[in-house]
Amino acid sequence: MRTWRWISLFVFGLFVAGLGSIWIQSPGYMDADYYFATGQELARGHGFIEPFLWNYLDDPTGLPHPSHLYWLPLTSLIAALPMTFLGQTFRAAQIPFILMSASLPLVTAALALQVHGNRRWAWFSGLLALVPGFYFPYLLTTDVFVVYALIGAGFFYFTGQGLRKGKNSAWLVSGMMIGLAHFARADGLLFFLPALAAVSYSGERKLQRLAFVISGYLFVMAPWFLRNYLIVGSLLPSTGVKTLWLRSYPELFSYPSSILTLQHFISQGLYAILQARFAALWINLQRLIGENGLVILSPFMIIGFRELWQAFETRLAAIYLVVLFLTMSFVFPFAGSLGGLFHSSAALMPLLWVLVPAGLNRAIQWLSHLRRWDEAQAQRVFAVTVLGMAAMLTVGIFVMKVIGIQTNTLLWMGPKRTYDAVAATLSEYNSDSSIVAINNPPGFYLSSQRGSVVIPNGGEAVLHQVVDRFAVEWVVLDVNHPEGLADLYQGQIKVPWLKERATLLDHNNETVLIFEVQ
Repeated sequence: MRTWRWISLFVFGLFVAGLGSIWIQSPGYMDADYYFATGQELARGHGFIEPFLWNYLDDPTGLPHPSHLYWLPLTSLIAALPMTFLGQTFRAAQIPFILMSASLPLVTAALALQVHGNRRWAWFSGLLALVPGFYFPYLLTTDVFVVYALIGAGFFYFTGQGLRKGKNSAWLVSGMMIGLAHFARADGLLFFLPALAAVSYSGERKLQRLAFVISGYLFVMAPWFLRNYLIVGSLLPSTGVKTLWLRSYPELFSYPSSILTLQHFISQGLYAILQARFAALWINLQRLIGENGLVILSPFMIIGFRELWQAFETRLAAIYLVVLFLTMSFVFPFAGSLGGLFHSSAALMPLLWVLVPAGLNRAIQWLSHLRRWDEAQAQRVFAVTVLGMAAMLTVGIFVMKVIGIQTNTLLWMGPKRTYDAVAATLSEYNSDSSIVAINNPPGFYLSSQRGSVVIPNGGEAVLHQVVDRFAVEWVVLDVNHPEGLADLYQGQIKVPWLKERATLLDHNNETVLIFEVQ
């Protein structure tokens, strides 16, 4: 493509990302809260610690607690970098995510040129990256989405380079991309499967190329493995293994986590095990079509796979997609269907946008032959129509998720406003240093700068164990409470060791109860 097109893609990307970020004024939800909060700790020079507990999977002993034993640290490090120099504010942390989002159209176009070499298609794919549908608000906050999208594009690009040109440097960078993927998400290890397939297809010197891939991976991950070994005594924490034995998503917050065993998992029976997994498979299929394919793009992505199947990158993406889909459906069905697939499939989005023009081109050729259309004119009209529809859907989704339709305040800011109000209420009781049990500890920490632990799955007895173990002085219950605490939340029972001190309304006008531990 001509230079002006590359510049235009970045300028358009920067404009769109900057415009969207006007309304993204806080992390927005727990994952992004976590990366922002731990990024703050890094920027303050406190290291890899978290002054809160959002799960009990590693049997924590107290606060503060070693961070990133479940979620990986790359996103926190990216957020920490600008905060080190510009102050620990969300706007500072947001800067690299805006810039990465702005670069996504360029990266997509570059990947497209390598896959098929058609400059017009590459331009169209870059424009599609400007209107990413459901992903748009999440690319602009302190979460892994845009990071993973760029890493995924990098993996497919450099692995394709290795297969095309056989350069050892390309295989080394491919391994580094796998390392970065793992440094960003635990399931980043899944990239090893398409990488191994690529190595096996690469002709001679397979072992040498595999060595370069592994070396690149270890270059990124070896320091983190050393940190884990020094902190928990193993290269990888055991937290991920315990999630294999979940019987429902709320069990992720079980206390103690020692109940999450193979025997616990098997005791639910084969029917329940299979039912959960096939339900997740069905949900994930719908999410792929609706979220990744934005519904209207899905048919063209599917046709594009067929049209560009001979490209190495397309085949690698197909392997990754199948492996990821099955993993998030059958291995981690609860986390997978509730957002895990959405997170991890961000790595596929640049390649999926690359496929759309090829699929659209083939569909128009077929329709033009069937309906006797002017094919060249139909190609232009449908390209503009598809891009326009993607843009309208992106704007509509953004308005519904971020701005809100029937509200005078930003919907995205709702959770922060709620926790700001809770923090202010607790301050009235001169309890600034006390530990709080709450639904979203990272988010509450950002509002209050006080230690907190997550409300455990279960009933009053389990909550009491956590209160005793971590010296909790306040309990905050909102509408997203464990089923075992429903009667307490609804006021149907009283607990002798909890005294209700205040009642608030959250951003959705749902009740928030504040209890003091007696």
